[in-house]
Amino acid sequence: VHMTRSNDTFIELKDRTHYANDKSADLFLSIHANSIPVTSDPNGAQGIETYFLSPGRSERAMRVAAIENSEDMGEMGAYGKLSFLSVLNSEKIIASNKLAIDIQRSVVGNLRKQFPAVRDNGAREAPFWVLVGAQMPAILLEVGYVSHPEESARISDSQYQKWLVEGIVDGVKRYFANNP
Repeated sequence: VHMTRSNDTFIELKDRTHYANDKSADLFLSIHANSIPVTSDPNGAQGIETYFLSPGRSERAMRVAAIENSEDMGEMGAYGKLSFLSVLNSEKIIASNKLAIDIQRSVVGNLRKQFPAVRDNGAREAPFWVLVGAQMPAILLEVGYVSHPEESARISDSQYQKWLVEGIVDGVKRYFANNP
């Protein structure tokens, strides 16, 4: 395992996959905590979701990606961004989709042993810029919403984090078992 950082220092999105490529990583996992605007109902959004790179067909996926991508997209127009995303990683989309499904199932399954009400928002496609440069299967895992009172408390709990990591590890193992 190679981590791009061990503290809350911002690293440019393109530099994260560049790091993974330099290390010849087998997989790229971008792990995030989700949030909704302060002006929204804090109970209005919750759940775990895993994304893989794709141009994104749903309005929700486009909104989420626009927020995540805002830091590092430069001057490229919306059409140019989508065209670039769909071409650059086309050969990795299927593998990344399989990885997203395995990670999502394992994380949710492991957490539900302790927290049966954990919401499964599924494996989804979206045009996340952080995944574009990866030369290996790549996913973005949202571990829950820090804006949701119950999820925020769980996310900050060390035991919950341990169960979350165990789910991620199980998902990676499942992926490699199914895709040797």
